[in-house]
Amino acid sequence: MAGAGYPIRRPHRTYGTASTIKQLRRARGAFHAKFPKAHTVAIGDLSAKDGGKISDHRSHQSGRDVDVGLVFKRKPAGYPASFVDGDAENLDLAATWGLLKAFVRTADEARGVSNVFLDFEVQGLLYTWAKKKGVDAAYLRRIFQYPHGRGAAVGLVRHEPGHADHLHVRFKCAPEDKSCD
Repeated sequence: MAGAGYPIRRPHRTYGTASTIKQLRRARGAFHAKFPKAHTVAIGDLSAKDGGKISDHRSHQSGRDVDVGLVFKRKPAGYPASFVDGDAENLDLAATWGLLKAFVRTADEARGVSNVFLDFEVQGLLYTWAKKKGVDAAYLRRIFQYPHGRGAAVGLVRHEPGHADHLHVRFKCAPEDKSCD
C-alpha cells in the first residue's frame, strides 16, 4: 500500500479488503493529482492480517476502515510517524478539503465510502472554508454533521472523539462479500 508521498505508519496493521485498497489508492491518486506539492499524507491503521480486534480501536476489524492523516500548511514535527491534531493555525484547509472530497465522492458507489469520522471542530473549519469558497450549501449539508451538533444524525462526516488528527474512512461492504456486516 505504501507509495510515493504516502508512508504507512504501522505495516502490520494495514490489511484491507481488495475493494478498500482499490478505493484508497483511487482517492489517494485523485488527491495527489490535484495537490502534487502537498506533504506526505500518512496512512494509518486498517486491520490486522486476519481481521479481528486491534488495540486502540473499536472498529478496524474487517479491513474496511482506514485512518488517513490530515494535510498541513507545513509538515509538523513527528508527522507522518505520528498523527497531529489539526486546527485553524496548522491545517491546509484547501488540501484537507481536497483529500476529504476524494473519499466523499465515492459515497454513491456500491463499494464507496459509508462514513468518515472527524472531530466536530475540524469539520467546522472545513465547512466554513468550503462555504466561503462557494461550495453548494446542499452539498455541505449532505457531507457534514457540522453545524447541526455532535449528536445529530446527519451527514456523511460524523464526529467521533479522538479524530482531530486524522480522517477515519469506512467503506461499504462489497456487494459480493456475503460475510460482511
